[in-house]
Amino acid sequence: MTTFEEAREGRGVDWRRIARRQGWTVGVWLLLLGTIVFYATLIPNFGDFQITSIAKNSLPLVYLAVAQAIIVIAGGIDLAVGAMLVLSNAVAARLMEGQPFAMTIVIAIGVIVFCALLNAGVGWVITVSKVPDIVVTLATLFIISGLALMVLPSPGGGTSEWFRALFTGSTTGSGSNFWPPLLMMAIPVAIAALFMRRTKTGLSLYATGSSPVAAYLSAINTARAKVVSYAIGGAYAALGGLSALAITGSGESRFSTGSNFTLRSVAAVVLGGVALTGGIGSVVGAAAAGIFLYTLSPVLSAMGVDPNTAQVIQGVLIVVVMMVAGIVQLRRERAE
Repeated sequence: MTTFEEAREGRGVDWRRIARRQGWTVGVWLLLLGTIVFYATLIPNFGDFQITSIAKNSLPLVYLAVAQAIIVIAGGIDLAVGAMLVLSNAVAARLMEGQPFAMTIVIAIGVIVFCALLNAGVGWVITVSKVPDIVVTLATLFIISGLALMVLPSPGGGTSEWFRALFTGSTTGSGSNFWPPLLMMAIPVAIAALFMRRTKTGLSLYATGSSPVAAYLSAINTARAKVVSYAIGGAYAALGGLSALAITGSGESRFSTGSNFTLRSVAAVVLGGVALTGGIGSVVGAAAAGIFLYTLSPVLSAMGVDPNTAQVIQGVLIVVVMMVAGIVQLRRERAE
């Protein structure tokens, strides 16, 4: 029988290998689906408005989860990714106020490029100085947060109505048209996933995170991979800031906002199945985890759980997931 015929009948396909690699990602998406279905049973009328609310309000965390996932896969971690979101939000709100839609798009592209270059610089500093990522990005957190406050000392600024509609489906930021936010979520996540799995540069990020020495001996420019991962992370963090601006209609530069987003992005990465040791994971799983972490709050609220208790539950969930992820990683290493 030919290889083609075997493939058609499903023979020769290593389903165990596929399940081992993609099982966690599929599990996270099933967890998200189950959570949404459960949420639908808790409220009287679950429909387009609720779907739109989940889709648009989870956008900033989804973008940030993808940003953090790419950096972690390449063997790093960015504690300033939330601050980068805040900076892009502040800059965009300051420049977009009173501008027509076409100009806000131009400004948005400029903000994304600016944040990508700025974060590429962070990756370059880490590569040249050999200082651990966690130390450099912790310092960067305060620098970028300070820049955001300089740009926008107090909440304000704005953007065009149609820019808001691009991310929220409504010129007012509130409505029942869930297609725009879903598309604005699916397209960037799909681009990141295809880049990571289907390009040489993306695969070099996996190789670098898995084993920098082996990657270097395989003629992979590990320094370039590190800089590229941080540049892409900066671009997606900027998308998060732009989506937050579209949702609220104004800018916000509080330090606590960036810190909270950073912690939640790390939680989404862990829950999404990305190994903090690097080289393992999927941005698709991280995106699903980002949606789940947002959805968990309204679900607990609908159940009548006190907000403080809800925070404890989310924290316990993250700890349990990290423990399970550690056990899975240990079993994988022993099997190899």
